[in-house]
Amino acid sequence: MPTPTPAGSSASHATTHDHEPEDSWLRGYFWDQPNDVQGGSRERRRMIKNVDFLRLRDVALHLLDPRPGRTILDVGCADGPTMIYCGLQGASVFGQDLDPKHVATANERLRRFRLDGEARVGDARRLTFTDGMFDGVISSDFVEHITDDVKIEMFKEARRVLKPGGVLVTKTPNLSYARLSLLYKRLRAAARFENPFKYVIPHTPGTDDPQHIGLTTRRGLSRCLFAAGFLNYEFFYAPLRRFGQSQAVEVLSTEVPVVRDYLCEDLFCRAYKPIVMSHFPD
Repeated sequence: MPTPTPAGSSASHATTHDHEPEDSWLRGYFWDQPNDVQGGSRERRRMIKNVDFLRLRDVALHLLDPRPGRTILDVGCADGPTMIYCGLQGASVFGQDLDPKHVATANERLRRFRLDGEARVGDARRLTFTDGMFDGVISSDFVEHITDDVKIEMFKEARRVLKPGGVLVTKTPNLSYARLSLLYKRLRAAARFENPFKYVIPHTPGTDDPQHIGLTTRRGLSRCLFAAGFLNYEFFYAPLRRFGQSQAVEVLSTEVPVVRDYLCEDLFCRAYKPIVMSHFPD
């Protein structure tokens, strides 16, 4: 998973550079360092609790509705934060990730928090779980790391392991917002007689940390979901609060069609495994 920068977002207290809180990722602490300037300083000055990032994480969890009696799978689970959140809500939690070290950390956390579940090593295109095992599947801050072809394969596997009527929740950075944000930063830099091209979309190919090879838009994500057999899905919009709380911005970023697709930082989508076609596939 990428480490989002808290710069420009709502955040609470910071810690000194020589003190990292226990379970910092779970608690929403991130290093205060810019990541939108190509070749910029990577000095880690302090850690800041990014409350707005945690708010957006909660949006996906609300859509997933983890609770006692439900079995949840986290695809691309990394070291297990989403699994922990779901487990603390009472759900049985499972995860899969390619990185053995991340999986080991996730399982250690499950044991430490005394949660029911397991993380496994494996490719998201070949989930190691049985058909119809899960009430819900979540992919949080993962699909931006994979191409559209891989997204479709992963979504097909998610549909396979879901029970009929089960839900797939996807949270991923919104490419339309990233492009708009980049345009704003470059125009502002040009107005200040600075080099506008020093600003980049963080983590994209050609930058210092090119992890995000699969950033997508609402239209692109819809196309992948439909190709994977999710015939019914809906998008949800979280208010843009990166620059503070404004009623006008909240309305624009959540209620105005087309505009909101550019002002939402993350795409939130809940897709449903077909019921009738699951029972009568032919």
